[in-house]
Amino acid sequence: MAGLKKLYEPYSTTPETTEKLDWAELVNLDLSTFDQPGGKKALAKQLKYAVHNVGFFYVSNFGLTQEEVDYQFSIGKKIFDLPLSEKKKYGADTKSFSYNGYTGPAVKHHTDRLKLCHLADNIPKFTSHFPGKVAHPPPVQQNWDTIERFAKTVHHNVIERLLVIFALVLELEDEQYFVKRHDYETRGEDHLRYMLYTARDEDVNRDAQELYSTGHTDLGSITLLFRQPVAGLQVLNNDGKYRWVKPVPGTITVNIADTLSLLSGRYFKSSIHRVSVPPPDQRHLDRLGVLFFIRPNNDVLVEVVKDSPLLKREGVYETLEERKDPLTVGTWVRERQKHIFKNVYDITDAGKGKEGQERDELEAEVAGIRIKYWN
Repeated sequence: MAGLKKLYEPYSTTPETTEKLDWAELVNLDLSTFDQPGGKKALAKQLKYAVHNVGFFYVSNFGLTQEEVDYQFSIGKKIFDLPLSEKKKYGADTKSFSYNGYTGPAVKHHTDRLKLCHLADNIPKFTSHFPGKVAHPPPVQQNWDTIERFAKTVHHNVIERLLVIFALVLELEDEQYFVKRHDYETRGEDHLRYMLYTARDEDVNRDAQELYSTGHTDLGSITLLFRQPVAGLQVLNNDGKYRWVKPVPGTITVNIADTLSLLSGRYFKSSIHRVSVPPPDQRHLDRLGVLFFIRPNNDVLVEVVKDSPLLKREGVYETLEERKDPLTVGTWVRERQKHIFKNVYDITDAGKGKEGQERDELEAEVAGIRIKYWN
């Protein structure tokens, strides 16, 4: 660990923006209270409004030191500092619509729409279902055991606790309902992502409508974004305006994604969000990220949870349409990824996408489920 710290200043020390931005008001869950008497029920009560109406929130006191988090950002920086020719050796198998491995300008699906500013290295779960460290660049291989400990700590300390809280929000008798469907050792398409948005020239930013990533929802159950100081993430509020998500020190930003929303009969809100060019005093900086994309196990059926007193009171069961054919998460994920690679990444007109301007809606049916993309 000392070697990386000598090479790079901790990313967390990058100065935050001093611009006066329109920040979103998000609830912050203190996970250190989870195991206290009545703690998890109190957290569920605190979170209920956010998961139904906002779709974004923070968690804090999640059992990792700032040094451990900074180290992961240092690994990410070492990955993206490699020559492109070296990174390309570990490219994701996009022909089979897989995200695992390196994706970036060398991969044809990252089109001019993103102006070649988005780089990522995705690491799946540390199980026998995946090829392991040989599929990833040297900085990952050299830190494989450290990354594995980090990933499994996040799964236990954050993901499993949030899954219990979600079950309590729905008032399920079995608080382990979602935990069982996100078992770590069972095949699933979760992944840890090191991601980089590179700073661009002002004319390129204008051509891209001042966006690094257009409005969208995420595919899986939840997404975790470790706090990084360069502002850019924005969430679409119920009033139709995008607001900035503040990088609060010592937190992880969490958002609900499409699959968990479907399992809850869309009671949980999968919020539309985007990544903007940073504010003026930060737009010269690269934006480095460490994220987790969490999905149910591949054999889980995409069906609404049964016997939720809350969903019954809300009338959710009365409006459901039964599927003719069962759909597993594994099939759903593959079909969504196929659609994203073939359609979303190939859209060259990003639309307006700015506050106060007309937004284009893109709708499609994937595996019999209606989905919506916002530009």
